[in-house]
Amino acid sequence: MIRVALLSRWHVHANDYAREAGEHPNIEIAAVWDEEAERGQKWASELNVGFEKNLETLLGRTDIDAVIVDTPTSMHTDVILACAEAKKHIFSEKVLAFTEKDCQTIFEAIERNDVSLMLSLPRLNDPSYVYAQEALDTGLLGDLTSIRCRLEHGGALSTEKHPEGWLPPHFYNNDQCGGGALIDLGAHPIYLTNRLAGKVESLFCQMATITNREVDDHATVVLRYESGASGVIEAGFVGEASPFLLELHGTKGSILVEDRTVRIRSSELNENGWQTPDLPEQKPSAMEQWIDEITNGTQPRITKTDMLELTRINEAARKSAEEGMRVSL
Repeated sequence: MIRVALLSRWHVHANDYAREAGEHPNIEIAAVWDEEAERGQKWASELNVGFEKNLETLLGRTDIDAVIVDTPTSMHTDVILACAEAKKHIFSEKVLAFTEKDCQTIFEAIERNDVSLMLSLPRLNDPSYVYAQEALDTGLLGDLTSIRCRLEHGGALSTEKHPEGWLPPHFYNNDQCGGGALIDLGAHPIYLTNRLAGKVESLFCQMATITNREVDDHATVVLRYESGASGVIEAGFVGEASPFLLELHGTKGSILVEDRTVRIRSSELNENGWQTPDLPEQKPSAMEQWIDEITNGTQPRITKTDMLELTRINEAARKSAEEGMRVSL
């Protein structure tokens, strides 16, 4: 049994991770800490566990094996480093850190203290991605020439029930979040296209503030990959009806994904025209991979390279948007 402390309820997915942890047969939620004591105490009461107001005291407890970090992103580096030095296994929400330098510092601490680090990048476990990657790797698309991925919801849009939108107000705090739609929702298109298209050579990013927030509520990134392929990433908080879209186009075929529906057309297949393929099974969740690494030493599907490249693209995109120019990586 792995005894876990929940560190902050700041992120919108904190409740989801607490629920998954609570339902996992090998996890026991043992304590809560929060940078906002009142919020943390309320959460601890709901979960019927103890609240610890001092993080250092909590990390010094020998009955805590691991932590789930859902603090403001601006706190990730300091909190995760403290957890690593206390030899606690760490699960967190994207992004790992604001800068490549901070990511490398975290990785060094993880290696030095021999603990497991997991970042929740859930769409890498989705059958639609797994199929697309296998089709690309086995040559069904030939050489990849272009890729596009779009993910958007209406979290910033005013409704009768939520006049300011349903996202919490702190999701528009630039200091805490390091940005808006791209660094949050755009993380999914970024890590997916990183896997599928490979190393990015250069990019140009345009960010918009359609609802006049402090941070971007819509962003578009145009990328060129070292392979010569081109890419487009779109993310936003202002598209109520927009589906998830992923497109891969190559010299021998194309794949179109809309939400979880996948179609393929390839000269390498016997049948002509668009086909709806059978998809592989859902892969284990990030939390399941994390626990499997801790208990059995199993190498996770989500890697430190995925974590690092996610931050590298965000860091470059931020610079591009601020300077109004293409940035080379």
